[in-house]
Amino acid sequence: MNIFKIFMTLKFRINLVCLLLFVSLSPTHSCIAQNHSIELWPEVDIWYRLNPSWRLSSFLPITKYNESGNRDLNIYLQVDYAWGKTKYTIYRRLMDEEKEQKMRTFMIRGGFMKGWSLGENADDYTESMFFTEFHKRIPLKRNILLSHRFRIDTRWLGQESNFSYRFRYRFMLEKEFKTDKSSIVPYVNIEPYWDSRYSKVTRARVIGGAIVSRGSRFALESNLTYQYDQTYGTENLYALNIILHVFLEKK
Repeated sequence: MNIFKIFMTLKFRINLVCLLLFVSLSPTHSCIAQNHSIELWPEVDIWYRLNPSWRLSSFLPITKYNESGNRDLNIYLQVDYAWGKTKYTIYRRLMDEEKEQKMRTFMIRGGFMKGWSLGENADDYTESMFFTEFHKRIPLKRNILLSHRFRIDTRWLGQESNFSYRFRYRFMLEKEFKTDKSSIVPYVNIEPYWDSRYSKVTRARVIGGAIVSRGSRFALESNLTYQYDQTYGTENLYALNIILHVFLEKK
């Protein structure tokens, strides 16, 4: 398991985050044809568990969303509440716990996001958003977890704060593999977006990746994202998303 030791050393994590932030600020690259692009999306997620049911979190991704041709910084603040028993007992060491904990069936999340463009064109994209998510987790045999997520975004876009809303549904499969101190969770999901500005589904994402942890405080996640969006000039977007998770817990 030497690879886990290399990945999760503090020096490696710090250097990786600095490198990703530097690369993320560079111009985006076109690929294959004018309607294709390749992106790098670095992110830091901080999780703070209050008790087995309540959890606070903050996400800080740097992306290129279709509302802007520039790099965008988004700050998420959110709170989760989980409850319910599952048919099959399934535990997760990695997701947000210091130790293994029985997975609960339902979770509801509410939060706020503020986003804006970086650099000289900071006014190109601004957004304020309140969102609500409802999750249903269905543990299957062989430690496989199936989850459904329905999300509602209420958005205020641009300098004029134009109001719109979106409906998003995500279907996800994942499975955790463990050793004494390490964990890896490969996963795949698909998510369509319905946008009130167009009164139809305009965007769809397919994501496949894995989360790797060694110890209780940090995890490193990487995934490949394919996004199709018919409202943007480059309809086909391919992104490498690398996320550093930091887990905290109330004593």
